[in-house]
Amino acid sequence: MYDRHLHPLLVRFLEGLKPSPFSKKHAGFVTRLSAAFDEFYREYMRIYGHVPGAEQHFLDLLSSLWDAHRDRPEDLHARDRQREANTDWYLEPKLVAAQIYLDRYAGDLAGLQRHLDYLQELGITVVHLMPILDMPEGENDGGYAVRDYRKIDRRFGTMEQVEELSRELTRRGMLLQMDLVVNHTADSHEWARKARAGDPAYIDYYYFYNDRTVPDAFEASMPEVFPATAPGNFTHIPELDKWVMTVFHRYQWDLNYTNPTVFREMVGILLYLANRGIDVIRLDAVPFLWKQIGTNCQNLEQAHQLLRLFALAYKTVVPSLVTISEAIVQPHEVVRYFGDGDFAGRETEIAYHVSLMVLLWDAVATTNVRLLTTGLENMPEIPRGCTWLTYIRCHDDIGIGFSDDDARAVGYDPAMHRAFWKEMFTGKFPGSVSRGELFMENKATGDARISGSAASLAGLEYALSVNDPALVDAAIDKLCMLYGVVFSYGGIPIVYYGDEIGYLNDYAHRNREAEREDNRWMHRPIFDWDKAALAKEQGTVEYRIYHRMQRMIAARKAIAEFGHLTQPELVASGNEHVFTFLRHLGSSRTLVAANVSPQAQVIPQHLIHRIYDVPEAGNLTRVQDVITGSSPTIQQGQLLLQPYQILWLRDPG
Repeated sequence: MYDRHLHPLLVRFLEGLKPSPFSKKHAGFVTRLSAAFDEFYREYMRIYGHVPGAEQHFLDLLSSLWDAHRDRPEDLHARDRQREANTDWYLEPKLVAAQIYLDRYAGDLAGLQRHLDYLQELGITVVHLMPILDMPEGENDGGYAVRDYRKIDRRFGTMEQVEELSRELTRRGMLLQMDLVVNHTADSHEWARKARAGDPAYIDYYYFYNDRTVPDAFEASMPEVFPATAPGNFTHIPELDKWVMTVFHRYQWDLNYTNPTVFREMVGILLYLANRGIDVIRLDAVPFLWKQIGTNCQNLEQAHQLLRLFALAYKTVVPSLVTISEAIVQPHEVVRYFGDGDFAGRETEIAYHVSLMVLLWDAVATTNVRLLTTGLENMPEIPRGCTWLTYIRCHDDIGIGFSDDDARAVGYDPAMHRAFWKEMFTGKFPGSVSRGELFMENKATGDARISGSAASLAGLEYALSVNDPALVDAAIDKLCMLYGVVFSYGGIPIVYYGDEIGYLNDYAHRNREAEREDNRWMHRPIFDWDKAALAKEQGTVEYRIYHRMQRMIAARKAIAEFGHLTQPELVASGNEHVFTFLRHLGSSRTLVAANVSPQAQVIPQHLIHRIYDVPEAGNLTRVQDVITGSSPTIQQGQLLLQPYQILWLRDPG
């Protein structure tokens, strides 16, 4: 919105730039900055207006945007123009992500280049590299303690190789995704080293305190992220005789975003990475960005204001970039990271659908969809232009994060149900075939999370250990059914590396010193390319999983409604063991039905009519399951689903 009081400030800024921005080459930057300027200024001043020299800090930030624009390679400017002409590009069904640890998957960037064919043949179009920026040796939280944001860790290669990878992926029609840790740095980062040496400017980059007075005030309401291995939220630094905030680990110092220089530095880093050709940037630990005494220091309004500022900055310079908020929080909080109210759609474009993941595991644990459907029904609708990352497993643990109110609504006592989860997914509940382990169990509160690979949690590890072909079949069906929901529910599905060939828990992590105390490494496998080769041998477990997932991915890409231009519509199946939902876009419709139980189930035949605009005019003889290309089984007016079967039903005519 035009503001005549702010317009002179914009004009003065633009006229002071060198070289002059008033040319065709820079027209996009000027247009975008002019359109965003009033909102940008007001949002900035909401956070930093009280800081002395706030307006100059704002102009300094804009100058850094101009510098990043000028440094952007021409081929990336062309990408910007292309995606500005198709602003829904990341909502299309052709996007399917693979999340990989580079060193464990391919060794380094050169090795990844050699294995891109494998990913492309599976159908992957987004390659998410887990942290590869320069990190300390030894303790580094799997790369989430960053020592240098502008340098690739030498084990993986160089930033020039990242640029080469980006160009090769572009040539293949694929995208590159990387992580940016915005909440904290490693204690060996240059800023931290200067702070440790006593430089007051850099001490102010972090939350430092002379004694325990303020830290104790924070601690009164701040929970611990890793209570077993990293108790407390502050670490004493002997060189300074001060306490620094370390919410995650003692070697990860929290950045002080009350300092506008810190914000400008991090915006500059984000734009630097975008200018290396990265298409998607995952912003790590965003709920923790702002700290305030008397709160839990998570999900505060100022954290959302910062995300809006980040978005205004990168959309001005690199409109082809999209970002992901890594916010593993309660369902009602997750959707806020898209922006809500007057700011709907103005934070990150993408967020993790944590609830779908948790509730799908709940469905196979209980063999009913009561909590799954209730939880999803109670999720607020996300803003237009935003989408989910849908997934079954990732590098992290599974938090037992369903809503207590939803649990009560379907007849569960929340505490007892979480206790059931812990027993079920660690194989202790009678009849359980899952083989996971508890992570960060708090004996006092009963809280815990679950570690384990998707295949081991689905029962494949147990089935193979007892050499039971029927149980192997059931585990494969269960795993593929879960992925079938993820591929069809809407958003960008993630294939966590190794799941496509049924990787089991890696217990060898217990013998590796750096991994011994963190059982999440059990589901971060060291990829065996001989095992991957088994995906080409008919009859192997690897072949059976890989080819079913490959077939679903290919089918997904051809179904327009499986993107996220419209929301999924939950459909009551009349059977608590079957999860049904409708995807539609225009006149194109697909009904998804997933049996979450180990017994065959039926649902009313008339539900299939939902795929037609005019239900009574539908021709059920033409309906096919897109996954298999075959007609569904109808018996006595009922649609039959085999144990753990998933159907994507549509009329191909």
